Amino acid sequence: MNQIRPRIMLVDNESGLLDVCAETLEDMASEIIQASDGLEAISHLEQQSFDIIITDLMMPGASGVDVLKAAGRLRPGADVIVVTGYGTIGSAVECVKLGAVNYLLKPFKVEDLRAAVSKAVEERSFRQRDQKQGNLSRMLSLNTALNTQGDVKALIKEFLAQIKEAFAPDGIAFFVGGTADLGIGSQILIGPYFREHPSVRTWFETLAGSVASKGRPLLLEEKFLRQAFGNGGDGPVPRSAIGAAVGNNGGPRGAVVALRASDSPGYTLNDLNLLTLFAAHASLCFESRSACARLKSANDEIVYSLVHAVEAKDTYTRGHSERVSRYAVKLARALGLAGHEVELVRKAGVLHDIGKIGVPDMILNKKGPLAGDEMPTMRQHPTIARTILGKVESLAEVLPIVYHHHERYDGSGYPGGLKGEEIPFLARLISVVDGFEAMTSDRAYHSARSVQNAKEILLGGAGTQWDGEIVKAWIRLLDSQTPA
Repeated sequence: MNQIRPRIMLVDNESGLLDVCAETLEDMASEIIQASDGLEAISHLEQQSFDIIITDLMMPGASGVDVLKAAGRLRPGADVIVVTGYGTIGSAVECVKLGAVNYLLKPFKVEDLRAAVSKAVEERSFRQRDQKQGNLSRMLSLNTALNTQGDVKALIKEFLAQIKEAFAPDGIAFFVGGTADLGIGSQILIGPYFREHPSVRTWFETLAGSVASKGRPLLLEEKFLRQAFGNGGDGPVPRSAIGAAVGNNGGPRGAVVALRASDSPGYTLNDLNLLTLFAAHASLCFESRSACARLKSANDEIVYSLVHAVEAKDTYTRGHSERVSRYAVKLARALGLAGHEVELVRKAGVLHDIGKIGVPDMILNKKGPLAGDEMPTMRQHPTIARTILGKVESLAEVLPIVYHHHERYDGSGYPGGLKGEEIPFLARLISVVDGFEAMTSDRAYHSARSVQNAKEILLGGAGTQWDGEIVKAWIRLLDSQTPA
């Protein structure tokens, strides 16, 4: 196997041993840095990263255990090999618990040192491969989770949940502009850190604006953050943060920021790369949702324009569909229907007569009762409506309400001759308020009736033309308030 040449730090207070180890590993490493004691090693760790650290255990000032702890906190990706002339089972166990990948006793052969380094490099290679596979798995998980969300608001919520799971942040924020239509504010915060430290939140809001506008991902390390906050280590300064732009012209434009506090390990470039992939995938999902919304809006505009075309054909019914829609919503709410059903009857009320676009004007505007050969033509309008609305996927649930709103409870209606509860409930509801509105408005074939007269007709047809329970509910509503 071709091994990657690692960046190595050697730590020992014996200068002669440092030189021997450096010469032994020279051909295996891309760079070798030497530290004469634990304090110098920790100073190097604060400023730069290493693939492998080879440290003595017993040193003045700071021991190899201190180096191990510092590496775990500052450079968790580094592999540490401990060498010591005072080895015990206890010290070996402690080193392994702190993350050491190997433990060599002095004096050791140079072949043993090379073998230990070679083993560490090989294991790093396997870990990096597994990490890539893990990132792929995370992306597939993200893809599945995001694609099951029905709207942009739910999409953002799920995206942040996935970020929380993948990056284990102490604080996570999604700063976004242009969200008035989403029902959310300009920022969404998860975790207590931003809420507990307003100054940090304000600073990151400014940073997020820059990330969003420039589209450049950022990795912020503790040293930079301390300088940015200018407090020399006092107060709430995060250890590390990563940020990436989310969204584009087709969706909400903003940035996601994940932050870790001082007692958590800092983020790495690998973390930033993964966050950037997450953000790019979420951006595609936002664009897809936005494109679907624009297409749905265009379809709705076309369909609703046909409603206005129908009312332009018959001046007596102008405003009829909007009034039926308002009545239907009031009745649905009075019956305690769910919000989704209320929205369905709202749409159905507006669209219920759209099929009349295909009825000849001479029949639609005829004064007086229709002749026997004209009635079948008029009764075609639910079928015409089904043809029109059937082309619009977003109106699939509205279609049966519109198609069956002229069925009669006794089975003598049209177009299907359905009876009783065979008729969709929301179609029965529309039928009642449609009948009421038609009776209380001027039509080509009759003048408007009084509300009282319309109520009497509805009660007279309860159980035959209309659902009796829905009629009673509508009359109770009429008695308690003005329907308009």
